[in-house]
Amino acid sequence: MKHLNKRIQDCSRDMDRQRRSVLALVGQEKQNVRQQVEGIPMPVLLGVALVSGFLVERLLHYPNTSQLIRLAIAYRAF
Repeated sequence: MKHLNKRIQDCSRDMDRQRRSVLALVGQEKQNVRQQVEGIPMPVLLGVALVSGFLVERLLHYPNTSQLIRLAIAYRAF
């Protein structure tokens, strides 16, 4: 029983260590993304958003696409 408790504690410590490492990596990735996005000029971001919105609007006018989107929304409701 003592051996099992020791193994559980060791696994718990390992999991905590892995969790901290993953959180550190995620934090680094977030910071990298922020730095990359800050380098993109605002007019370019607005242009990309405008074009994306236009494309989504065009896709929604097709019957098959709008049916798929409605089906996905209905599926998420369950």
